[in-house]
Amino acid sequence: MALEVELKLTLSPHHIESLKLQPLFRSKEIKELGTQVLKNTYYDTPDQQLSANKVALRIREKGDQLIQTLKSRGTSEAGMHSRHEWEWIIPDHQLDFSHLETAQWPKSLHCSDLQNSIIPVFSTDFTRTTWILDTVDHAGEPLKVEIALDQGEVTYQAGDQLRSDPLCELELELMEGNPTSMVKFAIKLARHVPLYISDISKAQRGYRLHNPENYSVTRTAFTPEKDDSLETVFTCLIRDELSLWPSYLEAWQFNGDWRYITLALESLRNTSALYETFSDIIPADPDGCIDKLLTRFIRQLRDLDAWRRTADLCGSADSDWLIAQEEKAAKRMTVLLQTIEPGVLALLISEQLIQQSWQKRWTDKHKENAGNTLLKG
Repeated sequence: MALEVELKLTLSPHHIESLKLQPLFRSKEIKELGTQVLKNTYYDTPDQQLSANKVALRIREKGDQLIQTLKSRGTSEAGMHSRHEWEWIIPDHQLDFSHLETAQWPKSLHCSDLQNSIIPVFSTDFTRTTWILDTVDHAGEPLKVEIALDQGEVTYQAGDQLRSDPLCELELELMEGNPTSMVKFAIKLARHVPLYISDISKAQRGYRLHNPENYSVTRTAFTPEKDDSLETVFTCLIRDELSLWPSYLEAWQFNGDWRYITLALESLRNTSALYETFSDIIPADPDGCIDKLLTRFIRQLRDLDAWRRTADLCGSADSDWLIAQEEKAAKRMTVLLQTIEPGVLALLISEQLIQQSWQKRWTDKHKENAGNTLLKG
């Protein structure tokens, strides 16, 4: 069993060559390990009981090897993903359920009838190029990161129809060192190539192809505990928003539903409101970079969402003129999502949350305020 700690980023295929030409990728600190084709089949019951139990089961074809993998329920904080993973070499394309006895296989799934109903559901086939970053961080501590660039597609066979979703991801997996240092490395890359924090796994991409019309990104309400400090409340709320607005933007790219642009705008405004309201606990960065990027991105999304608000005021979006306005806004939205600022903003907030860098700027009053609780009694 291994515990993965990774940062998953998405990018456009148009920017792959630009990424590879970055000085960071051409330095002596990074060694390319090569490229391989990975073919993956994911399994579940017809009613998706594995997915409901937050586990993913697959067989990967890697060269001459067949690898059965189980991934358990994971966590995502500030863009960093952690989850347990088990792997077994198997002789053929048949699942070996005996291996699952040694893993965190949910008890509810220990049923021969259920296991007999497990079938292939979807595939993720991609080309992976891998590098190893082996260096020291800003504090002189060792930093070792596996960098994997995956490009391919997720496919799901729905009767006679083959549904697909393009795949282009950059995954940074921490092998040794501080997670903050890995994020700092990602920020350096994101300042040159548009990279977005991604909270959707390859398995989730496959499941949403199964039922795309019911796919949604939902907000989970945060309920503070009585003893939660104001600093804890701020951290939880900002972390929640950081998981939301990039997911809303990705959902718009998947299905073109403008509702997600409105939700992303609302999430970004929430983020801005939290920084303002908690300013006596979370002093602003001296360079004001997060505030500048946040203000600019909110204004850009507000302008792009204007056509939809106008359509609501008109009571309909069916006129040729409003359809033209939507098409124009969609083109501008696509261009905006190919700029570096949104990705840099998300990564800077992630770095701040992981490092809790505001504490370095605390006065005694800041520290006192941070320790107060939100709820009485």
